[in-house]
Amino acid sequence: MANVSIATNSSVYSGVISDEVPRLQRDISRLREQISSGKRINRPSDDPSSFTTAERMKTLGNQLARREESIASARTFVDRTQQELDGLADLFTKAREDGVRAADDTRSADDRAAIANELRSIKDEVVDRMNSTQDGEYIFAGNRTGTKPFKETGEPNYTSGTPPTPDYNPIDGDRTRPIGKNQDLTVNVDGKSLAQYDPSSGKTITGALDNLINAVDPKDNTPGPGTDPDISTALGEVEDALDHVISKGSEAGAIGRRLSTAQEQVEAASLEANERRSDAEDTDLATAISELQQRQTQLQAAFQATSSSQKTSLVNFL
Repeated sequence: MANVSIATNSSVYSGVISDEVPRLQRDISRLREQISSGKRINRPSDDPSSFTTAERMKTLGNQLARREESIASARTFVDRTQQELDGLADLFTKAREDGVRAADDTRSADDRAAIANELRSIKDEVVDRMNSTQDGEYIFAGNRTGTKPFKETGEPNYTSGTPPTPDYNPIDGDRTRPIGKNQDLTVNVDGKSLAQYDPSSGKTITGALDNLINAVDPKDNTPGPGTDPDISTALGEVEDALDHVISKGSEAGAIGRRLSTAQEQVEAASLEANERRSDAEDTDLATAISELQQRQTQLQAAFQATSSSQKTSLVNFL
């Protein structure tokens, strides 16, 4: 009877060990996968709650990445806008200087003719900048970025009414970009607001240059002394146009600062989302390796115990 009891107990012990082996093998397989992938959570069954959190953070991270990409694209557009507006300010500063030189009563007709030609070149550069592009889109075309906004004369490339008159409304549109949750930002300086420095009277920045050219050119005007009223008046208009262009540059600068702030906020949110995702799903490699070594040692012991119990059982059945 004693032999039967020992055999029975040995058989039970062997069964317990045999049940333990598959569990240890599953643990080892799981730990190896975690170490290989670097992830503690590789499927919902590993930890449903953590898996859900990780997936939410992954989705949020993707949304933030797209927003960050949109902001970066807008920053490039606004930086180019700022560059062109700074260039326009430089051109109007040069035009003012030329006008002051032309107003000097010591200037000859030939001098003024030469200055008038310089002013024409400046106007051409001004129009070129007003028609500047970024990635194939016209910067100052409102939201009709595929159509050149201004003619060589500086007038809008659109007309309306009978007889047709210059129409600035088609280049008055806003370009907006998402910078936050349910928050959009206008990122452009539209062509209408740029071109017209005094909308109530229809005065334009290119018109101010035209008036200065006409006042300076001896073919169009017989210059008087340095206080010539035509040049003086035209210079005043150019100075108003310069102030207007500078204000538009400040507007673009403010947009750029808003984008910088938005970019910093998105980057911070992305970092937090990634950290929360990592906390939810990443494995601690040192802990996983240590646990794997423990499970392997336990499995080896289980195999040895199973083998020993089987031998004992056979001996006691003899």
